[in-house]
Amino acid sequence: MKVEIPDSVRRQVTQCPHDFSCLETGRCGDREMCKVAHSYGDNVMLLASKEQVRCTYRVAFGRSQLCVCPVRDYLHTHKQIHFS
Repeated sequence: MKVEIPDSVRRQVTQCPHDFSCLETGRCGDREMCKVAHSYGDNVMLLASKEQVRCTYRVAFGRSQLCVCPVRDYLHTHKQIHFS
């Protein structure tokens, strides 16, 4: 199932290493999308995992990891989006 997102959100992501695979498969390349523990709004999400994964939009924050990807934020905010 392909997820449609607003062009304004998609244009904010200029360095997606997986060519927006999350919108096609619900996965980030060959791995699961990062689970969000808490959202602070405006594209800042605390991730459930502290594992360091190579991603342009993943930022180390103390002993935690943050995601600042506008597409991931959109998918998290619109939880009604499900993949088959």
